[in-house]
Amino acid sequence: MLALFALSVGASVFGYLWGRDYVANQLKDLPPFYAPTPAPAAAAQAGLPEAPAAPRAWDGKERVNLLLMGIDQRDGESEPAYRTDTMMVLTLDPLTLDAGVLSIPRDLWVPIPGFDNGRINTANFLGDAYDYPGGGPALAVKTVEQMLGVPIHFYARVNFTAFEDMVDRIGGIDIDVPYDIYDPNYPTSDYRTEVFSITRGLHHMDGELALKFARTRYTLPNGDFDRARNQQLVLKAIKDKLREPQVLLSLFASAPEIVARLSASVKTNLSIEQMQQLAALAVQVDSEQIKTAVLDQNYTEFATTLTDPPQQVQIPIRAQIARLRDTFFSVRPDAAGQNNASPAQADGQR
Repeated sequence: MLALFALSVGASVFGYLWGRDYVANQLKDLPPFYAPTPAPAAAAQAGLPEAPAAPRAWDGKERVNLLLMGIDQRDGESEPAYRTDTMMVLTLDPLTLDAGVLSIPRDLWVPIPGFDNGRINTANFLGDAYDYPGGGPALAVKTVEQMLGVPIHFYARVNFTAFEDMVDRIGGIDIDVPYDIYDPNYPTSDYRTEVFSITRGLHHMDGELALKFARTRYTLPNGDFDRARNQQLVLKAIKDKLREPQVLLSLFASAPEIVARLSASVKTNLSIEQMQQLAALAVQVDSEQIKTAVLDQNYTEFATTLTDPPQQVQIPIRAQIARLRDTFFSVRPDAAGQNNASPAQADGQR
């Protein structure tokens, strides 16, 4: 689950390594768009090293939690700080492959370490604006850790450019839209508005359409909560697309370009090797078995702050969130049973 659009760099590198082996050893009838060229020659033509070392297997045994953040930075902008438009915690147990996506509403009213209470989407902004050690991502991580009570090992922060680019590079995604959407005030890149509408049913989406589907919220039945569920549908669709051999071959062919382009759009504390390792784990996860949850009306209460001016926010219900945490960030009994390999077998799989 960790090789989604925020880790598109890692996915592309993994795709390159996987594709090199696939072209050399497994693929007999190549798709029409790709000429049957031996792997070393194909690598040379693409300006890639002839024989890159395959990534070592992920050697961690503990659950990995990653904070995924999408910031409202448009193409060409270079402000010193941005609020987060999206916050999710992605979790993966490397031994059982138990995985999940927990969406955090941006209006959640929480203590921000070193600052007063505030909307959780301001943590990244405050960290960058006030030179917090590690910047905005570090303060956002600390805020989420304090709110949930679980460690956040890694973070990935992406902007709109990275998201649209990744979706377009994999040939778009297919999403079964659960309801008709009509948003007369969808925000555009030039800070104006336009009408965005889409009908219920299956749609093939390019990067621009997928971004609109992931961002719109004002006319959804449950507002931000439904928007979070839509974003989870987008993540699942990207993950499913990354499992297709032709998509991995495409990433394989353009890995250097992807890495160069996304270096300015993705900020993460993962090394390239860690991205490769987690990408290799992530493609093994069954999409239908990924747990999803949203901190919605079952875990929060709407309130108006006493600040000047007053703000409409969501107050976390601590006891409910704690109960969710204790089940969400642990292995399901059925997952443990499905992955009950012996220690020797587990070591071999890793």
